Amino acid sequence: MTEIDFTGFLLAHKCMRREYGRLAEAACHSRDVGHQALIEEQIAVTLSVLHHHHAEEDRWLWPTLRNRAPAATPALDRLETQHTQLDPLIATAGDASRPLPMRATVLAELQQAVNAHFDEEERVILPLSSAHISAEEWDAFGERALASIPRQYMPIVLGWVSNEATSQEWPPVRQMLPRPVRILAQVFWIPAYAKRRRRLYSQPVKEALGPGQSPTPR
Repeated sequence: MTEIDFTGFLLAHKCMRREYGRLAEAACHSRDVGHQALIEEQIAVTLSVLHHHHAEEDRWLWPTLRNRAPAATPALDRLETQHTQLDPLIATAGDASRPLPMRATVLAELQQAVNAHFDEEERVILPLSSAHISAEEWDAFGERALASIPRQYMPIVLGWVSNEATSQEWPPVRQMLPRPVRILAQVFWIPAYAKRRRRLYSQPVKEALGPGQSPTPR
């Protein structure tokens, strides 16, 4: 059996592990109406990615692993329950009717909860999937999750993922994309996202608020 490449899965986790802390800090220190709108859009896009990532796990990954590895059912049930527990945080963080500063604490709490969930998910899912899922099935799972993201968000999502990825992490993800999308991403979307992140965070993304840190409202 061909070994599964978990690069895209772990890179998606890496992106989401970091972003909600940065957004929490930005929500406390928005500069003007335009900056607030940019923060709101980034919240909406990244929460959509998180939602679709979880939805495909709930739809296919958990049932498949329960069927093929019944002894793992308690651990899989716990991961599925964590999705349900994250839902209220996701809903509140994405509620644009509430002022951004009021949601900063929720975004910071979401970051901590997401990191704890991903830690357990990676401990449980990677070895289980290696033992019970083929590389072809895993690749199809990743492609479905990517395809489920709203099309209008894809330029931001691919720019975001590329800017977070190392030189070793990005090529396997890039290879999953249709050739026209790869060209668009390389020529337009990735450079545009580099400018976007400077407007969002006013500093290089990799130096922004890290996992586990809380925002410091003024």
